Amino acid sequence: MKEYFEKAIQRMKSLNGIVSEEEWNKIAKEENFLSSESIKYISKKDFITLQEEVRAS
Repeated sequence: MKEYFEKAIQRMKSLNGIVSEEEWNKIAKEENFLSSESIKYISKKDFITLQEEVRAS
């Protein structure tokens, strides 16, 4: 599971900006990544907050 989470985080970093959960879920479905709900559960963070942290690092 950690491998899939890390791949999703790397994909988030490659996006042009912060996306909504709906936009992410569309990307996730097309490119076979974890859904926003799964990411929130694993990270124990709000989806937008997580993206902000990922992009800041």
